[in-house]
Amino acid sequence: MKVNEVVKRETKNIAIGIILCSVITQVGFFVFGKYSLAVLLGSIYGGAIALLNFFLMGLTVQKIADMDDPNAAKRKMQASYSSRQVMLLFLAGIGMYISINFGIFHWLPILLAIVYPRIIIAFGGIFRKEWRTKRGDIE
Repeated sequence: MKVNEVVKRETKNIAIGIILCSVITQVGFFVFGKYSLAVLLGSIYGGAIALLNFFLMGLTVQKIADMDDPNAAKRKMQASYSSRQVMLLFLAGIGMYISINFGIFHWLPILLAIVYPRIIIAFGGIFRKEWRTKRGDIE
């Protein structure tokens, strides 16, 4: 299956946003004197699973865009959401296990990174001119 250019572009935008949010997280830990390698590794791990979740969602949307039956498309999207949430919970759980038992990751950056795509999407509409133009906010 060929990945649509829109999926590639939006995944790249989310990746950039995750990196920026992770840098802010790193700075926050540094300012409060709690910075360590585990914080960096936790941010990398959490960011990777958040980006994977977003990319898989994009692939699902790409697949259902070509479907003729809206009910089948809705069911496929709901099934994708459920399976991606289970995957996210499982991978975050692995990160928590590693954090608690081995100290390789810090648990907080992992949990924060899972929320980053939602934050990026929410604030993206404010800063991206093309979205505002499509909505008719600006000409």
